[in-house]
Amino acid sequence: MWLESIERMNGNLKGKVIEGDGKNKWIDLKSTWQLKMPISSRSKFTAATNLGDWRLAEAADYLDTAGLGHKATDNSHQVYAIHHQDFRLVVPAIVFCKALFAPNATVFEYLYRPSGIDLLLAPVSQPAGMTVTLIPRIIRQHEPIATPGMARLQWLYCFPSARAAFDSVYFNAARGAIGLELPRIYANISFRGHLLENTLVVSSLTLNRFKTLETPFGWAGEQPEEYELTGENVSSHLNPVLKNSHLIEGTAGWGVSDFEWSHLEHLFPPGNKRATGKRARDLVSAIVTKLGSGTGWSVANASLGTTCAVSSYYQSCLRSDRWQRIESTLMAIRKGNSGLST
Repeated sequence: MWLESIERMNGNLKGKVIEGDGKNKWIDLKSTWQLKMPISSRSKFTAATNLGDWRLAEAADYLDTAGLGHKATDNSHQVYAIHHQDFRLVVPAIVFCKALFAPNATVFEYLYRPSGIDLLLAPVSQPAGMTVTLIPRIIRQHEPIATPGMARLQWLYCFPSARAAFDSVYFNAARGAIGLELPRIYANISFRGHLLENTLVVSSLTLNRFKTLETPFGWAGEQPEEYELTGENVSSHLNPVLKNSHLIEGTAGWGVSDFEWSHLEHLFPPGNKRATGKRARDLVSAIVTKLGSGTGWSVANASLGTTCAVSSYYQSCLRSDRWQRIESTLMAIRKGNSGLST
């Protein structure tokens, strides 16, 4: 399904959804969080990113790359493009809204209303600063919210760009668009989607934790600067780093060149149970790129559209002592030595 636009019908805002068969249907905006992007989520990419670096892209860019078979007539559904390392990620606004405005069942009830945040939350004065509470009638309607969820709501209420992001969802909807103003944060985000060459078409994402890049409203007093949302032990960097400082780039970069592969191919004879040919070369290139540049394993795996094949293959090569032969041969070539290890 693709949430194409928002229209006012009989005085109410409704979302126009394009279904897989090309037919239209109309849904209540408070239920848009239940929509799922009709693309696979087999590839995962975790990145630390400043939302100020995100740029608007064409809606057609997402739809065409994802192969959804629907042609966008305009950009009523905002799509963001993120460049990270050698990858490009494209994220529809509704996917980011679902990650940002959680818990969805509670927040989306008020997200598409003018000044909706003041219908949802009330301030509570504390000695050091302001906190928030759900307005009592909301408590009766929904399950209690865990501590990380309440911390997120407090951030939405007490920081200028966070509150502007919340309010902007309704302002965009009132003019027929799905979109928002991005808050000023530096965030660790786990993206899932379909990898096509170096572009990840994002179907879902999880906001693991973030750091604010602004001060709160003066009336809010002291507020936290960092927020843990998932309860997981997530690195503030792209991924835990395993880097081999002895590796150097070749003439074609970190990846294995044609000349280099001609000296390595005999290590991957056809007919055995291990990867051979182009697949073996791609795996070796991904491993060398990861070890040389110090990026995370999730990036290396995502580069080949998998979640574990690259890292698993590296461990297999280590156990069989094959990786030492691969690395020594590559370094001999890249250092210009005449005697190549085979």
